[in-house]
Amino acid sequence: MTLRTRLGVAGGLVLAVLVAVGVLLPRTVRASQIDEVDRQLRSAVPIAVGMATGLGPPRRDDDREPSESTLSDLYVARIDQGDADDPDDRQVRARPTATSGREPEMPAVNTDTGEPEVVTVRSIEGSGSWRAMLLELRDGSQALVAVPLDRVDATAQRTTVAILVAAVAVLAAMVAAAWWLLRLGLRPIAEVTQVADAIAGGDRSRRVRGGAPGTEAHHLARAFNVMLDEQAATEAKLRQFVADASHELRTPVSAIGGFADLWRQGAVDTDQLADVMRRIGQESARMRGLVEDLLLLARLDQGRALCVEPVDLAALAADAVLDASATHPSRQVSLHAPEPVLVRGDEARLRQVLANLLSNALVHTDATTSVEVRAARHGDAALLDVRDDGPGMQPDNAARAFDRFWRADPSRTRARTGAGLGLAIVQSIVAAHHGEVHLDTEPGAGTTVRVVLPLPTPTPTSASDPPEPAVCSAPTVQTRCATPS
Repeated sequence: MTLRTRLGVAGGLVLAVLVAVGVLLPRTVRASQIDEVDRQLRSAVPIAVGMATGLGPPRRDDDREPSESTLSDLYVARIDQGDADDPDDRQVRARPTATSGREPEMPAVNTDTGEPEVVTVRSIEGSGSWRAMLLELRDGSQALVAVPLDRVDATAQRTTVAILVAAVAVLAAMVAAAWWLLRLGLRPIAEVTQVADAIAGGDRSRRVRGGAPGTEAHHLARAFNVMLDEQAATEAKLRQFVADASHELRTPVSAIGGFADLWRQGAVDTDQLADVMRRIGQESARMRGLVEDLLLLARLDQGRALCVEPVDLAALAADAVLDASATHPSRQVSLHAPEPVLVRGDEARLRQVLANLLSNALVHTDATTSVEVRAARHGDAALLDVRDDGPGMQPDNAARAFDRFWRADPSRTRARTGAGLGLAIVQSIVAAHHGEVHLDTEPGAGTTVRVVLPLPTPTPTSASDPPEPAVCSAPTVQTRCATPS
């Protein structure tokens, strides 16, 4: 059932309730007031009988006493029956009332019970109705006692008018509310549907208009647009990622294929075969390393669990500095780790983080640049810094340093700069450890990459407790240290 249908059904139910109230309430009020009039009329029977007994011959209107004409609205009339030959020859002597000279019709006598009944009768002349009863007097005459229903009718009429006015106001408010709801509620939903259909049809540039600020429609439109923008950005990154990965893989595949074609065509001499096989092995290792890096990133993106165990960042930093000194003996690499810094993480992956950061610092700076590695604790976090005093990076390059397949200087040879996955792997590994990576660099001021990891919550242990075992809920990826960007 659509929202329009629900609003129509709700409006119909409210209208039916208003009609029922408009019909039943005035009748209920009138019936209640008539019951009160009947009660007062019955309680006034003794007074009315006394008044009817004391009525004398009828007077002319100009002979009436003012005090008697304004006593009350109670109408009392003595009815003397005519002779037997003419029963309709009756003489009515009425006590004047404040009803503008109107008189009620004669009510019918209930011969079944013989008890006087209060009935509703009309006026002989003019408008209005009465509640009247006919009493039998001891002398054989009758007394007509009646009360006009002018006040009852006026109250019922005012109630009806009030209900009609209220019903009109409620209906107007309902119509306004329905129009407002349809305008603010259904129109944005319809627009979102149209935009979604257009996007499904291929028009990816369509967006939903914002709507009135502060409304649910505005929030819906903004959330929908943000979702579309993020999806477009994700698709653009995915296309760029596929293009970059294809480009990176095409180079070693082309080299291997070219060497194989040369060998099949007999263009490779015997003395060149060893060098060709060496180059094929190098390109194969390069391609294998790229595939393993991509596989590692894919598994980290999927949230695959790491092998978690206590790891000393200071010891890892010392090993990384030692390895860098061995591979780059001419470079100055220093270590500052005065005390152990224990965290819980995957030792192999954290070693890869340090290797990538040190490799970046050594590859992208000249021989005179010094590199420093620091490991320390600060509050409830462990800090791991790799700092160099090299040329630094431009702000635009720093903003994209962690993008996959991005290199600050595309003109450099790929063998020197790698595939541009080093910092991306660092960021993914640190994120898997619930940490953060910060890059602090300025042109001419060097570069500092800071890794922030949470320290484990201390638990009371005794000296006899065995070392905490590693918890590996999923196997880690065996891969080489990715070539840094």
